[in-house]
Amino acid sequence: MLHSVNIRYGEKVIGHIGLSAETNLPVVEYQHQWRENGFPISPSLSFQNPSTPASVYNYLDNLLPEGKARELLAQNLGVSEKNVFAQTLALGQDVSGAFTFSSQKTPNQPTFREIPSKELIRRLEQKEDFGLLHWDDKPRLSVAGVQDKLNVYISPDGQIGFGDGTLSSTHILKFEKANLPHLVLNEFICMRLAKLSGLPTAETQFMRFEQFPALLVKRFDRRYEAKAEKVLRRHVIDGCQALDLPREYKYERNFGDNRDMKHIRDGASLPKLFNFCQASPSPAQNTMQLLQWQLFNLMISNYDSHAKNVSFFWGRNSCDFTPSYDLVNVAMFPQFKQTLAMAVGDEFEPDHIHAYQLADFAASCGLKRQLVVESLRELSAKVLQVINTQNLSEELEQQQLISTEEKDYIAQLIEHIQARTQQLQACADNIADISL
Repeated sequence: MLHSVNIRYGEKVIGHIGLSAETNLPVVEYQHQWRENGFPISPSLSFQNPSTPASVYNYLDNLLPEGKARELLAQNLGVSEKNVFAQTLALGQDVSGAFTFSSQKTPNQPTFREIPSKELIRRLEQKEDFGLLHWDDKPRLSVAGVQDKLNVYISPDGQIGFGDGTLSSTHILKFEKANLPHLVLNEFICMRLAKLSGLPTAETQFMRFEQFPALLVKRFDRRYEAKAEKVLRRHVIDGCQALDLPREYKYERNFGDNRDMKHIRDGASLPKLFNFCQASPSPAQNTMQLLQWQLFNLMISNYDSHAKNVSFFWGRNSCDFTPSYDLVNVAMFPQFKQTLAMAVGDEFEPDHIHAYQLADFAASCGLKRQLVVESLRELSAKVLQVINTQNLSEELEQQQLISTEEKDYIAQLIEHIQARTQQLQACADNIADISL
């Protein structure tokens, strides 16, 4: 192995990752003791079978940022965007999950670098030109996704900054691009609605840095331990890592929706994800959470609910669905693609989802129709009850965090979700009688 670095789980070195001396492709090697007592970092990088370079690449590829941030990261490192080994090494102290990748033999002491509000506001004023990737000549964005975001550590007294050494990010700050007004507010309301409807959902807080709205998301794979002055990590894998797919395959139509390529559907799909859930150590629980996640995304018109928006806590003999995240009503933004990331049955057009498509969805995913019917009825009733009994903008108004225009936007968003949920609710009575 060439240029190998440590794979660390807490303070333990459990293996190495590097480049094969023969092929110059990424490889993983686990230490014998970890093979006896630990767990593989993903299903495709198991202890039993030698991992292929493609599987190692897929795992690392899905740890890294996407879109413009990925391009900037590669440019600043002076490497190809496909060089996942170099990029992982640059960000390896704070990537998603419990494992870190570093050439250091022992962890550094905890250090904290505060980000004063004035500095963050100045950076936000320039982010369309310079981005948020680099701070103090060091890359800081280490979570996947294309939305503008920043990994941050929030100290016990509420200061926002960067944690290093035995500290790491505990939260993610998400921002919106200039051409996507209200995106942050949209996501906050959808996440709030999910939590009030009883779905396990990441904790969020709506904030403002002067004119810039932000969504603060508490990481469910991190927990600060005050006595030890360290951030403890829990391992997670996303849907692409679970299915051993590269990030470009997060959409079912992995070559796009154009006429000549839309028949190719080699990417992540709902049947593949349900198969993974059903083969997991907690099949009933994971299947139910995935079903509720999909139905809720249909209710809020989150057409961009792809495989990287699904994650699992992964450990020794355990695999459990994480809280939901990245819930957005995409229909409110014509700038986004208005087709489903993963087909419902055989249908990618959201407006064509009716009882037949939901029955086909049940069949293609190996689900009992009655389970889909009961879940749809129960969840739609909860969503509509929250909409009818809760003022989702009241708390933001009381804190003077939103304007009159933003209050009106929330009302439009809720009205849209209510109408779509009622349409889907009406389909439940007919699903059982459909002949496929």
